[in-house]
Amino acid sequence: MDRPGRVRPRALRDQGEGGHRRGGLAGPARHAAHSPPGAGGLRLFGGHEPALAGGPGMSTNGDYTLAELMCIEAARLMPDEGVAVLGLGPPVLAGVLAKCLHHPDLVICTEVGAIDWRPEPARVARAPIGIHDLVLNDNAAMTSDMVDVLATLLMGGRVDLGTLTGAQIDRHGNLNTLVIGDYASPERRLAGTGGNTDIACLARRLIVLMPQEPRRWVERVDFITSPGYLDGPGGRRRAGLGPQGPNLVVSTMGVYRFDTPDGGETGSCEPVLEAVFPGIEPETVQALVPWPLRVSTQVREVEPPTREELRLVRRLDPFRHYLVPGRY
Repeated sequence: MDRPGRVRPRALRDQGEGGHRRGGLAGPARHAAHSPPGAGGLRLFGGHEPALAGGPGMSTNGDYTLAELMCIEAARLMPDEGVAVLGLGPPVLAGVLAKCLHHPDLVICTEVGAIDWRPEPARVARAPIGIHDLVLNDNAAMTSDMVDVLATLLMGGRVDLGTLTGAQIDRHGNLNTLVIGDYASPERRLAGTGGNTDIACLARRLIVLMPQEPRRWVERVDFITSPGYLDGPGGRRRAGLGPQGPNLVVSTMGVYRFDTPDGGETGSCEPVLEAVFPGIEPETVQALVPWPLRVSTQVREVEPPTREELRLVRRLDPFRHYLVPGRY
């Protein structure tokens, strides 16, 4: 497995509405997703792991899943240094990967008060399960509270990077983590915003991790909890926000960069597909986006995971807490 093979496009077929098979994970696969290694669960270090029923995020060629590559590529794209606040979900896993493998000088924090957590690659057992996990107390420079992170750091202009995910994203990079459907009578009420609003408004740069599923990529989010470029060029300024916003989206099929050179004042403020995962064609991605997706004239192919990256991402998430689609 020196270089993983290419993801088979046919693995994306036979999906139900929203990119998921009906019923989600089937019985044995559902059990495997929650079982630790060695207890009848997933084989984490062999040349093959079972293809769980699920959406495009779990399509696999036996070497790696697209959800794994999403977290790995997001980790690669983080800066070498600066202060990063990690949002709930896959951004936590990506941030730990970045710190352990690619960007050891990056200062990683979570909104509930873990500041400058320093996981040691040789001894960290797993990534935090959430942003409040007690594992964050081990080897952090400071364990405080939300006031220090959201006020002292974010409002003080000291956060260089935010990482977020959400239930929905739209063509101007707005995120929704609150409701599906009408706010007053929603089809589904979600966990809410937490610190996502603060991160989206105040971090200098923003990387979003978002599975490539039709239910998540929508023309307009049902509710804006994390402002992107709002209604397009100049939207942030009109709302009283600074000229910043989402810079990159890493999905389970590729990487997007937003078309604005000045934080949302000019340009289309829409995501432009600039890279695709191995075996994925730009046309496949375009078919899963409900607006006319802009595509770079020079689309690159994302490098497959290295053996070291795969080994670490699977060790950090042994229960597939972050890598099963639909959980985040």
